[in-house]
Amino acid sequence: MKEKKYYSQLAYFIKAILIIIVIGVFFYIATELSDKIAEVLSIKFRKNLVFIEYLVNISVGIISFLLILIILLRGKPQITLTGTTIRTNRFKKKFDELKSYHPSKGGSEPYVISKEGKQYDLELSWFSKKDQKEIEAFLIDRINTIQ
Repeated sequence: MKEKKYYSQLAYFIKAILIIIVIGVFFYIATELSDKIAEVLSIKFRKNLVFIEYLVNISVGIISFLLILIILLRGKPQITLTGTTIRTNRFKKKFDELKSYHPSKGGSEPYVISKEGKQYDLELSWFSKKDQKEIEAFLIDRINTIQ
């Protein structure tokens, strides 16, 4: 079989954008809160404690930036199937290393179990229904054929 790649739908992109917006709102709220804390402490101790505000803003900014970077670098879900292997963003396995395929049940993600007993989630919910059915049919066929 020739290599076939499946890509996630637009829903994953929208999810990533929404998460980035939530992180941005969190950063805004944290900076406003740090401003109030610095103001209260400055009045209480009668010293200018602006460095506290800067320290909190820098810390929250770095954490926010790292979270956004993780989201962007993680990449959208993708599955590549060949006659002998399955490759996702998280793992690459040969079909002869896989023991069984378990379809999704009630909102859970489908997964495969390796012969070592390790579970690998497939994240098929990000793909179109047509692609999901193709992937599932191919996996069931390949895993059952090899065993």
